[in-house]
Amino acid sequence: MNKIVTLRKQMLEKSNMSYDLNREIQIIARTGRKDYGINRAIKASKLGRAQLVILANNCPEDKRIRIEYYCNLANIPIVTYTGNGYDLGALCGRGHVVSAMSVYDPGDSKIIRALKKK
Repeated sequence: MNKIVTLRKQMLEKSNMSYDLNREIQIIARTGRKDYGINRAIKASKLGRAQLVILANNCPEDKRIRIEYYCNLANIPIVTYTGNGYDLGALCGRGHVVSAMSVYDPGDSKIIRALKKK
């Protein structure tokens, strides 16, 4: 628990964002439409269906490059989560590693509005 609080503080200090990424990811996992997995993130970004793609810090480099390429073509914002895939999976309430998360509808989360303001 203490590690998560420290991670949140470091993330807010480094990024100087007006939202807490951990909290927003939890809200998306609870109320939004999302998909987990690298291949599904590639497919969603190719087709332009995702509104946001969240990548873990330890996402494989070749897959990360493909996802970033397709997201840039479709003007889909990419957020890199500072934790690894285990942390992202735990944050989403999953019992396994989550390297990529495609968000189709953010639900009650305000992350996309905060990203558009920048």
